[in-house]
Amino acid sequence: MAADKWSDQIRACGLFFISIVVLMVIPLVYHCFVFLTALPLWGPNPASCVTLLICFHILFILLLVSYWKVIFTDAGGVPYELDEAWISELNLAHRFGLEAEVSERVSDKDENSPLTVPSAERKLDGRQRYCRKCRKFKPDRAHHCKYCGRCVLKMDHHCPWVNNCIGYCNYKYFILFCSYATITSFYVACTIFIGFITTLIERRPIQFTVVEFEYFVVFCLMVAVTVVLTGFTGFHYMLLLKNMSTIEHVEKRDPTKKDQVNPFDLGREKNWRQVRKDLRCSLPLPPQGFLPPFLPHSFPHS
Repeated sequence: MAADKWSDQIRACGLFFISIVVLMVIPLVYHCFVFLTALPLWGPNPASCVTLLICFHILFILLLVSYWKVIFTDAGGVPYELDEAWISELNLAHRFGLEAEVSERVSDKDENSPLTVPSAERKLDGRQRYCRKCRKFKPDRAHHCKYCGRCVLKMDHHCPWVNNCIGYCNYKYFILFCSYATITSFYVACTIFIGFITTLIERRPIQFTVVEFEYFVVFCLMVAVTVVLTGFTGFHYMLLLKNMSTIEHVEKRDPTKKDQVNPFDLGREKNWRQVRKDLRCSLPLPPQGFLPPFLPHSFPHS
């Protein structure tokens, strides 16, 4: 009961964060940049006005689409499960040393069975990992999310800012969202800063009105977001190039695992292509179709 209550609180917190971003931050930044920064330039410098608006709206639309996708795209659940009879039979097989016989029977029924697919992650005794809460065998890189109440394929982490798990099916959208958010915040902060410098150079009087206060709030907010997201996005690009999730990175801090080689690291180029290929899109843009035609039972490993 305590775990369910904690999960409900996390989900409610995620909805609160989304409400802050959608209802407060995005409208504030949009109003400040479009109506207070760009449009006033239409009279003295139309070219600058149009350039600022076009660049901002391209980044803004890509940011919103990526944010929408990462929120509403399912991270990817484990696609198979075994019933009580199979679980009992597997337990008996393990007790009497008949795993090979059971595995042979399973392979005749389903070539994608978790018992027959090669796995790089197993228990210390060599058995396939199994989630007792979901009653499913866990393929490589799958972990149980206590907030979503299920196992997630290639789980990276549960993000309260999108109220969703980051996993196999929405990891690319998460990377794109972080990238566009970083670039957009940097672009807005630089534009406002240049306007402030121009005001000082031209020695125009600065009056502390509501407009100036909004400028100050948005500028400080965008600088803070840029600093935080630059490190955060850079960290995830580092993980991407190593083909490593946040959970795997944290697990590697364990003194007993720090010397282990990452079996999924195929080299930077192949690691990068794997993330693109996961969603069947080679462009750095969010495509319309967001679910891959299949969910993997295993991942390529060296």
